[in-house]
Amino acid sequence: MPQAQHHKLYPYPEGWYAVGFSNELATGQVLTRKFMDKEIILFRTASGKACATEPYCPHMGAHLGHGGTVVDETIRCPFHGFCFDTSGQCVATGYGTKPNPNGRLHIYNLQEKHGILLVHHSPAGTEPTWEVPDMNMDSYAPMRHIQWQLDSHPQETSENSVDIGHLTIVHGYEKVDVLEPLKTTGPYLYSKYTMTRKADFLGIGFKKIKANFEVHLHGLGYSFVQVEIPELHMRTRQFVLSTPVGDNQIHLRIALAVEQIEKPAKIFPLLAVLPSSLVTRFVSQGAFKAFMHDVGQDFHIWENKVYVAPPALAAGDGPVGQYRVWAKQFYPA
Repeated sequence: MPQAQHHKLYPYPEGWYAVGFSNELATGQVLTRKFMDKEIILFRTASGKACATEPYCPHMGAHLGHGGTVVDETIRCPFHGFCFDTSGQCVATGYGTKPNPNGRLHIYNLQEKHGILLVHHSPAGTEPTWEVPDMNMDSYAPMRHIQWQLDSHPQETSENSVDIGHLTIVHGYEKVDVLEPLKTTGPYLYSKYTMTRKADFLGIGFKKIKANFEVHLHGLGYSFVQVEIPELHMRTRQFVLSTPVGDNQIHLRIALAVEQIEKPAKIFPLLAVLPSSLVTRFVSQGAFKAFMHDVGQDFHIWENKVYVAPPALAAGDGPVGQYRVWAKQFYPA
């Protein structure tokens, strides 16, 4: 019987969730972001360290996102001028008096990885026991990204990574095949598959290309896909980042980076006369537009479906059952 009870009981699974991108948080900037069923504050100190905190000053409750400022390595409350360092300790009052040691600002675990700001959530309030690994992006063009707010859940959006059946029905991919079966190690899930699609994102929609996809999930909020198109000597890194923001809604952020194109003629012969950097920018624009289109094809389904448990799976669905067993670890026992 279809039901959404699982997500109503435990809407916020444990894991690392995106609250923004590095280029959205400049030195000295303070941002307010939705996170689970609350708000959090992001700020970047003078030395460049990013920090995530609760929004309200523990002194007398002012909202740090409304007038709070960065002073060196601290955030300063707009109400009485109290300053808190990145550990949450109050290091100064607005009067030059000794701070109350009990007035600590709650700090969230934040990691900044390859241009993404990730904050940890635990239903039990425990410290993280794993992290999202970093990766070298030096050979890739600057990341392009966008954000939407949807009625959905991180387990639903991440499940698309293993739902082989919908790739043809929803997205129109052809010759979808599994290259490496799904593997899991603790909070990490990996799979690899191949498919054929039109190269419409390059302006040559009449041509069909074969692409290989390596799927890397770290928890339910962080999905990274390495895409390789051997025929075009092209590689991209795609990120699908789903963060609960309350009321069964998520902020869905996607990002894409294209590896520098070293052989433009492989993309299209006439591009051989153009600088590699210009071709990379052109390809990046087209690839990101196609990525937005493909992800957007799932929106109507995500926003109008229920969570069926157990699902009546059939051959051709892909390892959905294995994925769901893996996903259980992120909820309270």
